[in-house]
Amino acid sequence: MRVVPRVIGAMLLVTFSLVMGCQMISEMTHRESDKDAAISKAVKETFLKDKAVDLTDVNVRTTDGSVELRATVPSLEAREHALKLAWKVAGVQAVVNHLEVKK
Repeated sequence: MRVVPRVIGAMLLVTFSLVMGCQMISEMTHRESDKDAAISKAVKETFLKDKAVDLTDVNVRTTDGSVELRATVPSLEAREHALKLAWKVAGVQAVVNHLEVKK
Protein backbone atom coordinates (compact mmCIF):
# COMPACT_ATOMS: atom_id res chain seq x y z
CA MET A 1 0.00 0.00 0.00
CA ARG A 2 1.44 3.32 -1.05
CA VAL A 3 -1.23 5.35 0.72
CA VAL A 4 0.41 4.96 4.14
CA PRO A 5 3.62 6.90 3.25
CA ARG A 6 1.51 9.70 1.78
CA VAL A 7 -0.64 9.90 4.90
CA ILE A 8 2.42 9.89 7.14
CA GLY A 9 4.02 12.58 4.97
CA ALA A 10 0.89 14.71 5.15
CA MET A 11 0.71 14.29 8.92
CA LEU A 12 4.36 15.30 9.31
CA LEU A 13 3.80 18.36 7.13
CA VAL A 14 0.80 19.46 9.20
CA THR A 15 2.67 18.88 12.47
CA PHE A 16 5.70 20.82 11.25
CA SER A 17 3.48 23.72 10.12
CA LEU A 18 1.76 23.86 13.51
CA VAL A 19 5.05 23.81 15.41
CA MET A 20 6.55 26.56 13.25
CA GLY A 21 3.38 28.64 13.50
CA CYS A 22 3.36 28.40 17.29
CA GLN A 23 7.04 29.32 17.43
CA MET A 24 6.44 32.40 15.26
CA ILE A 25 3.51 33.50 17.41
CA SER A 26 5.64 33.04 20.52
CA GLU A 27 8.41 35.17 19.00
CA MET A 28 5.94 37.86 17.97
CA THR A 29 4.34 38.09 21.42
CA HIS A 30 7.63 37.98 23.36
CA ARG A 31 8.06 41.36 25.04
CA GLU A 32 11.53 42.82 25.33
CA SER A 33 12.78 43.50 28.85
CA ASP A 34 13.44 47.14 29.70
CA LYS A 35 17.19 46.58 29.30
CA ASP A 36 16.75 44.89 25.91
CA ALA A 37 14.31 47.58 24.75
CA ALA A 38 16.90 50.23 25.64
CA ILE A 39 19.52 48.38 23.58
CA SER A 40 17.14 48.10 20.61
CA LYS A 41 16.35 51.80 20.88
CA ALA A 42 20.05 52.71 21.01
CA VAL A 43 20.79 50.59 17.93
CA LYS A 44 17.90 52.19 16.01
CA GLU A 45 19.07 55.67 17.02
CA THR A 46 22.60 54.81 15.89
CA PHE A 47 21.21 53.71 12.52
CA LEU A 48 19.19 56.93 12.21
CA LYS A 49 22.15 59.18 13.06
CA ASP A 50 24.52 57.45 10.64
CA LYS A 51 24.54 59.15 7.24
CA ALA A 52 26.82 56.67 5.41
CA VAL A 53 23.97 54.26 4.61
CA ASP A 54 20.18 54.41 4.96
CA LEU A 55 19.38 51.84 7.65
CA THR A 56 16.07 53.35 8.80
CA ASP A 57 14.05 50.30 7.67
CA VAL A 58 16.06 47.78 9.67
CA ASN A 59 13.96 45.96 12.26
CA VAL A 60 15.85 45.62 15.54
CA ARG A 61 14.88 43.21 18.32
CA THR A 62 16.96 42.36 21.38
CA THR A 63 16.75 39.30 23.62
CA ASP A 64 19.16 38.98 26.55
CA GLY A 65 21.61 41.38 24.88
CA SER A 66 21.49 39.54 21.54
CA VAL A 67 20.45 41.99 18.82
CA GLU A 68 18.60 40.61 15.81
CA LEU A 69 18.60 42.67 12.61
CA ARG A 70 16.01 42.05 9.87
CA ALA A 71 15.55 43.94 6.61
CA THR A 72 16.56 44.14 3.00
CA VAL A 73 19.51 46.48 2.52
CA PRO A 74 20.83 47.97 -0.74
CA SER A 75 24.31 46.43 -0.70
CA LEU A 76 26.75 44.10 0.98
CA GLU A 77 28.56 47.19 2.31
CA ALA A 78 25.34 48.40 3.94
CA ARG A 79 24.88 44.99 5.54
CA GLU A 80 28.40 45.02 6.98
CA HIS A 81 28.05 48.65 8.10
CA ALA A 82 24.84 47.81 10.02
CA LEU A 83 26.63 44.98 11.82
CA LYS A 84 29.54 47.21 12.81
CA LEU A 85 27.22 49.93 14.10
CA ALA A 86 25.15 47.47 16.14
CA TRP A 87 28.27 46.02 17.79
CA LYS A 88 29.32 49.50 18.95
CA VAL A 89 26.20 49.96 21.09
CA ALA A 90 26.69 49.45 24.83
CA GLY A 91 25.16 46.25 26.19
CA VAL A 92 25.21 44.32 22.90
CA GLN A 93 26.35 40.75 23.58
CA ALA A 94 25.74 39.32 20.10
CA VAL A 95 24.39 40.39 16.72
CA VAL A 96 22.21 38.01 14.73
CA ASN A 97 22.29 39.00 11.09
CA HIS A 98 19.12 38.43 9.08
CA LEU A 99 19.86 41.28 6.69
CA GLU A 100 19.35 40.41 3.04
CA VAL A 101 21.04 42.25 0.21
CA LYS A 102 18.64 43.66 -2.39
CA LYS A 103 19.01 41.98 -5.76
